[in-house]
Amino acid sequence: MMEVTMKTLSKMSGYSVSTVSKALRDKKDISPKTRRIIKELAESCDFVPNNSAIALRSQKSNTIAVIVPQIDSKIYGSMLNSIQHIAFERGYRVVVQQYCNGENGAFESLKSLRNGGIDGIILIGTSNELDAIKKDAADHFLPTVVNKIEDTGLHTDDYKYFGKKNIQSLLSKIDSYSAGIKLHMV
Repeated sequence: MMEVTMKTLSKMSGYSVSTVSKALRDKKDISPKTRRIIKELAESCDFVPNNSAIALRSQKSNTIAVIVPQIDSKIYGSMLNSIQHIAFERGYRVVVQQYCNGENGAFESLKSLRNGGIDGIILIGTSNELDAIKKDAADHFLPTVVNKIEDTGLHTDDYKYFGKKNIQSLLSKIDSYSAGIKLHMV
């Protein structure tokens, strides 16, 4: 089965690509009848919007990155669980990157994600490297939350709470950043 694009929907419906795009985004300059026809066609063809094209147009990817030293840890697993739940509720995808506590691992992971495909980053770990990163967080050019875990002996629910606080802080920074408000990214 071939991939259905807006161009495909345009040909199938007889409407221009621009009209199809506007109808799928519920623009009011397209009549309700035309929007309904195009949306029904898109649904019947199992149309999936191209997230890269949307991100290019909107300058927002709706993707956040979470960088942790170890994915299979109870601490980071609990935090990731609450981060992902809240991110999904707000319409964000979550990309997880592991840095394995190697020398400069957290910094290198952070650096690798500054390519424009991420709206914000949460960096979590126990490494002293995070202190330096947090100190220089304003240089990250993206909304960034850096959280050094000081106590690794807490209960799972405590880490879920920390994860929730991290994602809420990051989403607030992303909203401010998107609104053009200059802020200190820590």
